[in-house]
Amino acid sequence: MDYDFDLVAKHELLDEKTTKEVAKKLQTPIGKFPKILKSDPQIVKLNPKLGQLVAIHRNDLTGKYVYYRVVVESA
Repeated sequence: MDYDFDLVAKHELLDEKTTKEVAKKLQTPIGKFPKILKSDPQIVKLNPKLGQLVAIHRNDLTGKYVYYRVVVESA
């Protein structure tokens, strides 16, 4: 069986304009998105700012999709 997925999902920081567009499209205030720690190993190398949205691109057996997390200092 041939699987086409990565072990680590692609993490992408969104700029302010895109963040506002995503929040508006999903009708969700930034503070209501699931959280990701600024110290998370997958995003620390991206040097995120607090309150910035991270798009996480997943590709698994159920398909391709994107979900979002807001960067926070601590949970």
